[in-house]
Amino acid sequence: MRRKLFIFVLIATVVACAISAWRLITHLFTEYLYKRDFVQFYLMGHALRGGANLYAPIPKLAAQFEPHLNQWLEVSAYPPIVAIIGLPLSYLPYRWALVVWLLFELTCLALSINLIVKHFGGRSSLPVLITICMFISWQPVYMDLYMGQFMIPILLLLVLTWKALREGKDGQAGVLLGVVFAVKLYAWPLALFLIIKGRWRCPMIAAAVLFAANGLMAAWTGAATVVDYYSRVGGFVLAQYVFDPFNFSCWSIGFRSAGLPGAIFLTLAVLVLSLLLATRSKNFDTGFMVMLVASTILQPISWIHYMVTLLPVFCFVVNRSEWERLDFVLGLLLIALILPGFYKEARTYPAIATWPPFLFILGLMWLIARNPKENQTTSRIVV
Repeated sequence: MRRKLFIFVLIATVVACAISAWRLITHLFTEYLYKRDFVQFYLMGHALRGGANLYAPIPKLAAQFEPHLNQWLEVSAYPPIVAIIGLPLSYLPYRWALVVWLLFELTCLALSINLIVKHFGGRSSLPVLITICMFISWQPVYMDLYMGQFMIPILLLLVLTWKALREGKDGQAGVLLGVVFAVKLYAWPLALFLIIKGRWRCPMIAAAVLFAANGLMAAWTGAATVVDYYSRVGGFVLAQYVFDPFNFSCWSIGFRSAGLPGAIFLTLAVLVLSLLLATRSKNFDTGFMVMLVASTILQPISWIHYMVTLLPVFCFVVNRSEWERLDFVLGLLLIALILPGFYKEARTYPAIATWPPFLFILGLMWLIARNPKENQTTSRIVV
């Protein structure tokens, strides 16, 4: 039965991926080519090369370097170090730079899948293989590829961080986690979890990498650029999207409900809940996965493509050796909540955009922590 299901899912995955590939390719020749998040760090690369302000309004940077890129966003939301990533890409024509980035993301996705499959027993683990097939057909993965985002590379960095931590290589894990923090201050709840667990070396090295990245950019572009990002740009971008119903972060939901007190309360409540669920577990993997899930909504801004970082979590859950009836029912409910990615009706009914992904995250944390066996079968390292 499992093999038949796998064959069915595999065929559906091939069809879905073919459709997604066709859409990605055809959109390279439409006006949507220029409406990508990729524009931000591509223009930052141009600005770094040309000695311009990294955080000048995007229409101004576009007018100076790439006039056809003035249709998207107002200012780059990425930290200064991201300009170094955009620097080599800026030497290519925009369309070809986007293609190179797409290929890079696909490579990161393939490497992440390879590491995860090896960890969970290779091709003999059908539940994991089925989950991966469903994952790569999932709308958030397509959205990340389409927008030219960073979440798939971050997925690879987080998988490597998890692997290093499990092998006791906290220094290596700290460098990897620090790169994540430098590129996008994401997954910071993992650092709190590691500190509580007494594994200080990883978060300390991660903080040092973040500090070094900002120090490098301060030396390269001037301290004013770094200060401008953290004192002005971050708040400006948050103000733009805090009322967007597709932004399902704790901070934004709380702020939309009860202003600043609501934002602080909901963020702290979810953080405390996630830490309680994570630290009460004796199994390191369980705690790590809970905090990785919590990271998706403990950002000031959370979009649906942030969920691509949850691939190891999904595989961890389905690899569970025993399921209670309540867990099975909850799992089916969570699939129903999140399978569409986001609902088309959400533009008419904003609550459909906000609440399904938020409730999905809370439910997934609970499902992970409810494992009575502590997923002992996943504590092995398969090389």
